[in-house]
Amino acid sequence: RFSAYDRAQLFHHEALVHSLTALNGREQPVLPSLALSSPRVTATQEGLATFAEQITGSIDIERLKRISLRTEAIAMAREGADFIEVFRYFCDAGQNAEESFASAQRVFRGVPPSGGLAFTKDTVYLRGLVSVHTFFRHMLAEDRLQVCRWLFAGKMSLTDAITFAPLFEAGILKPPRWLPHWVSRANGLAGMLAFSLFANRIRMDQLAPE
Repeated sequence: RFSAYDRAQLFHHEALVHSLTALNGREQPVLPSLALSSPRVTATQEGLATFAEQITGSIDIERLKRISLRTEAIAMAREGADFIEVFRYFCDAGQNAEESFASAQRVFRGVPPSGGLAFTKDTVYLRGLVSVHTFFRHMLAEDRLQVCRWLFAGKMSLTDAITFAPLFEAGILKPPRWLPHWVSRANGLAGMLAFSLFANRIRMDQLAPE
């Protein structure tokens, strides 16, 4: 029932971010509440999980497309599109009827299907991915990749990771007991991020074919 991409995506997203940060949070003797999720950490949690998919090569173009389509559909619903209009939007984008109905359901969870409102959680995947990717690059530029690893010590926001840095350094908060392989290999992570910093300086709009 699941493709190789689906399996890898679920493993890196659900197991090695959401579940792992909960388990590491339980290990905190002073602040065990870091095992608990809350709305204030959702963007970072989902962004970190989606970033894990991206950096391990587990995310394919179809999943990126689904995330982008949901973000656009949420904007449509908030601007007045009803359930049928959103359903047709997904169909026109290439999804079959069953997948389009499921996608439209995600947009209208808990809100009237007549339009004007939307369940906006799906926007955090893309926003969170951009925020987490930028955070990792910024920490690399400041030679502070250790802060990125502390994000796995529990469920926290990006701001929390900076704020808690003195507590980790003093030993009050424990570093994560378990880490995904791609995070624990600091040199490999630094290499990928360094290339990303370089590649993002290339202006695609100024490239001319030879």
